[in-house]
Amino acid sequence: MTTSFITFRRAGPYSTVQDMGRTGHQSVGVPESGALNRFALKLGNRLVGNPDHAAGIEICMGGVTVSINTTRRVALTGTVDSTLLITDAYGHQMEIKANRSVTVRAGLSIMINALSDTNTAYLAVSGGIGTPLLYQSRSTSPNAMIGGWQGRCIADGDQLPLLDDQSADTSENMSEWMIENPDMFAPKDMFRVVLGPQDNRFTEQAITTFLSSEYTVSPLLNRMGMRLDGDLLTHIDNADIASDGIVTGSIQVPGDGMPIILLADHQTTGGYTKIATVIQPDIPALSSRKPGQAVRFTAVSVDEAETLSRQAEDQFQAMLKQMVAPPPVIDIASLYQLGDTTGD
Repeated sequence: MTTSFITFRRAGPYSTVQDMGRTGHQSVGVPESGALNRFALKLGNRLVGNPDHAAGIEICMGGVTVSINTTRRVALTGTVDSTLLITDAYGHQMEIKANRSVTVRAGLSIMINALSDTNTAYLAVSGGIGTPLLYQSRSTSPNAMIGGWQGRCIADGDQLPLLDDQSADTSENMSEWMIENPDMFAPKDMFRVVLGPQDNRFTEQAITTFLSSEYTVSPLLNRMGMRLDGDLLTHIDNADIASDGIVTGSIQVPGDGMPIILLADHQTTGGYTKIATVIQPDIPALSSRKPGQAVRFTAVSVDEAETLSRQAEDQFQAMLKQMVAPPPVIDIASLYQLGDTTGD
């Protein structure tokens, strides 16, 4: 029975438990789910000494405050500009930059304010989130109401179990780490796609429009899909097809002519034409786009997409080799406590 847990004082508008997803079950109607930015979650896990597949908290927009009842290391990733604000019971605070781990004593408040440079970030905790496994994954799919914490987004007051911190057994893994310049998390507005599988159902002008226009992210955005606003895409006849399989990054175009990029909680099959698919290494950057921000597309071949995927993994592994020990954090709360015990 676990005795360690993380308590959400403020859960934010759309926070969920995510890991690397539950692959291999779409044939029976189970969505894959998993982190939208898997590179960011993996980095967070490495920073706190977890295995890559450990579950963390995916945070949309920010506005999250938590506390942990045992001493743990934590890290915020998927952002460059946002920070962790750690506060003790007396109001003493220290601000910790993203993409570094820090050891937080039991009971301290950990706050992630509104995310400034991304729509999606991750809080990794040493040991990992210990919600039940479903099809070998702890990921949440709120639309399917499965996985994570009671199959839903995290709410104010929720207490989620933490797994034992196995890394505490080795002094090397207990070390704190940081990445100075995580280039992989830099924002971008151009996304590479492979055309199809139903690009032949669109007019030539529609294909040209799709690859030359600037779209903006609609406020109708969640982990299931990202609706885009912009120029209409015209079908040769209609938008309907016999339902077939969908993958993360599929771009459906229903009868209204407006594209929808399907994300990690997408339905397993769909009956609308798909003009293209965003390549997998571009999904993390896509997940950072906020409503009103620009999205543009450029076409690549399947062979190019596979090469780009390998290059992205190589880039991530190279980034991990740049992990260094951070400068020490001055724990202001401890200094105040020391002053209280020494007297005048």
